[in-house]
Amino acid sequence: MSMLRWGLSGGLVIGLAACASLGDFSSDDPGFAETPGTFEGRFLALSDASMAGTAYADNRLEPFPGMQDELTLFEAGQPKAAVAAPNSVISWPQILDISPDGRFAYVVETRGDLDPGIEQVENVYYDMPAASRLFVFAVDETELVQHQMVEAIGSVPQSVEAPEAFPLLYIATEDTGAELVTFSVLPDGTVEDRRVFDLEAPYLPEDAEKRVRTIVVAPDGVTFAANIGNKRVQFYRMILDLDQRPQEVEKIGDPIEFGVRLSTMKWTPNGKHLIVTDVNAYDSSIAMLTQRGGQVFSIAPASDTTPARVIDQVRVGRFAEGVELSDDGTLIASIAMERTYLPQLPPLAFWPHRRQYSLMLLSLDPETGAIEKLDEIRASGVLPEDVIFDETGTNLAVATFHRRKGPDRLRGFIDFFSIEDGQLIAQNKTQAVMRGPHDLVRIPEND
Repeated sequence: MSMLRWGLSGGLVIGLAACASLGDFSSDDPGFAETPGTFEGRFLALSDASMAGTAYADNRLEPFPGMQDELTLFEAGQPKAAVAAPNSVISWPQILDISPDGRFAYVVETRGDLDPGIEQVENVYYDMPAASRLFVFAVDETELVQHQMVEAIGSVPQSVEAPEAFPLLYIATEDTGAELVTFSVLPDGTVEDRRVFDLEAPYLPEDAEKRVRTIVVAPDGVTFAANIGNKRVQFYRMILDLDQRPQEVEKIGDPIEFGVRLSTMKWTPNGKHLIVTDVNAYDSSIAMLTQRGGQVFSIAPASDTTPARVIDQVRVGRFAEGVELSDDGTLIASIAMERTYLPQLPPLAFWPHRRQYSLMLLSLDPETGAIEKLDEIRASGVLPEDVIFDETGTNLAVATFHRRKGPDRLRGFIDFFSIEDGQLIAQNKTQAVMRGPHDLVRIPEND
């Protein structure tokens, strides 16, 4: 999750109490059995254990002895292995990726941990120390092992991508004039040859955030899109040398501005469209309490002769960060945290849309980019930020930071859902992981 700044005055809380009379009286317990979910294939779940999901609202970290950031390997809907993996939820859910052959995982650390014993901060975004590390993990059938750690890759890295077309890593950082960092990937998974590129990001004077938030690479391995300050998208082309090493970056057309606050981006499998989520909220107390649902946009990328344009958009849940496409490019899953980040404080304890997150299923026409809502389902849990399809495209896994109350507030969960005839069905199954899962990636299976 990105920055949410709060500061609800007593007068504002009292003044808004009447709005809460609508109430949210749904259960804090989803009623899911802790049993393996139905999910074909393996995947990875990345947990940030350093803070509770409600810390975005009350700045209370709720540390607990023995917790550590972890990367967990799942197979057949249940965890098989875990390894320490420093990372931060103060990011969009695009700081984890997997190599095209499924043998190595990549994690960039956006923010570090505070000293042990610190239980509350003034602001979770500003007070968590900046980080700049890349971790490479070897992935096999039953084990995860740290393979490499690279220091000082760039300030506050925001995303990492391992394109299928070329043995490269693309990493977005907050360094002005060096917003893109690339590494070449050797056959043994080791990364080398760090190179930096100035994206000449098209900021405007009034932009609240002058930084590149995420970079996502098209299937061709050289075209990429950059989220510029959560306000607009700029398309680029990477020029490679004969050894497939990055040489220079070219802009493709002008930036396209749309939505309110852009978040996660994913290319369609055929590379014809870019799917972008809009969380529809900025760092305003009132907006976080009253905002409408987010949106999912389908964007036609810019070319050398045509500008980028919005093809379609669909209203989804409130604060929808994670988005994923099925392998055939015909379905989109959107996960929205709604207002589950609100703490257990009156009148917020009864605030609408605080207890349950929403999962939405959309159809996508791979050729035209048209999208349409198919179904929506809700479940109890705090701060769900990511969702993935299984190999069949008929099952989904959702990363839920933790539950609202009791011992399950100290654990994270992967909740499972199925798709039948375009409808979402709760499997009523979940699996516990380290508190704070917020980024998921499916592992490609190569015969």
